[in-house]
Amino acid sequence: MGEPIEVKRGQCLLTAGGVGPVWRVTQGVFKLERQGQDGPILVQLAQAGDLIGVEALCAEPYAFTSVALVNAQAVPHPVSQDLDRYTTMTQGFMQQQRQTCDMHRLRTGPIAQRLAYLLTMLGKQADGRVLPLPRKELPTLKEMARVVDSTFETVCRELNTLLPERKQARPASTGLWAVGPAFAMAV
Repeated sequence: MGEPIEVKRGQCLLTAGGVGPVWRVTQGVFKLERQGQDGPILVQLAQAGDLIGVEALCAEPYAFTSVALVNAQAVPHPVSQDLDRYTTMTQGFMQQQRQTCDMHRLRTGPIAQRLAYLLTMLGKQADGRVLPLPRKELPTLKEMARVVDSTFETVCRELNTLLPERKQARPASTGLWAVGPAFAMAV
C-alpha cells in the first residue's frame, strides 16, 4: 500500500474521466458525484474502509469525481495479481450494495433520522468505531442539506436539536442598542 494522501474538506481526490489506481478511504467521507446539466449530482458517499475508483480494475477511466465531504485520507490500493483484482472487485460490488442502502436512508424518512444517520456516517472510523465529529469539522449546512435532500434552514434547526450540547451561548450584548430593564421602563 502507498502513502496516505490527506484531502481537505471540499478538495478533490479523483476527477471523472481521469485514470489512476483504485483508492481505499482510510479516514473521513468522500462524496462521489457526476456532472449533470445543472451542476454536480451526488451519487454516493464513500466512507472509511470503502474503495474509490474500482473502474480502474476494468481499465476504464474514473466514473465519478470524488470530493472530501470532511477532512479525509485515502491510500492507493495495490492490485498486482488476478486474485487481487477479483478480491477487490468483489469488495467493490458488496460496497456498492451498502452504499445504495446508505443513500436510501439519507434521502427518505424523517429529516431528523436522515441527519442522524449522516452524522453517524461522518464519524465512522475504518475499524468500525463511530466518533463524534467536532461541529466545526462538519460539512457546511448547504452541503449537508444536499446530502439529506433538504433545505439548509431545516438542517440547521435539526442539527441544533440533535447536537444541543454543542450550541454556543451568545454573549449578552453591552452595546448601544441593548435593551435592558431600565431602557424598557423608560416609556
